[in-house]
Amino acid sequence: MSFFNKVKAGVSEAGNKAKTVVEINRLKLQNNSKQNDIDQQYQVMGKLLFEAVTQGAGPLPSEQIEKNISRILELKSEIEVNLAQIAGLSDVKQCKACGGNVAIEARFCPSCGSTFEAAQEPIRDVTPSSSITLDKKE
Repeated sequence: MSFFNKVKAGVSEAGNKAKTVVEINRLKLQNNSKQNDIDQQYQVMGKLLFEAVTQGAGPLPSEQIEKNISRILELKSEIEVNLAQIAGLSDVKQCKACGGNVAIEARFCPSCGSTFEAAQEPIRDVTPSSSITLDKKE
């Protein structure tokens, strides 16, 4: 019977890993779409600049540029959120120095040698949430 329990546990673990991979790929696909939107915003800004320079129109209309810039910043923020979710789901982290993928428990980057801060466990509050009083019965 333990053989079947092992098989059942293996299938369950494979299913969980598959769900994780699907979620990571979904987030990566969203990031690609957001990056394409960012590229489109850059193109619009470049076209506005080109037209302003070639027509001698002077400074660019700030309302249009500010709209593009705020959209780009919004999209970049959304990408960062997705990357944080991907990092939470995967067994790897990204080196801030070189951008390489490193095992989550690694203390050094194998590509560039930079060190990682040791993960600290959260400090738990051990103060009682409510006081307990005992009534003495006489």
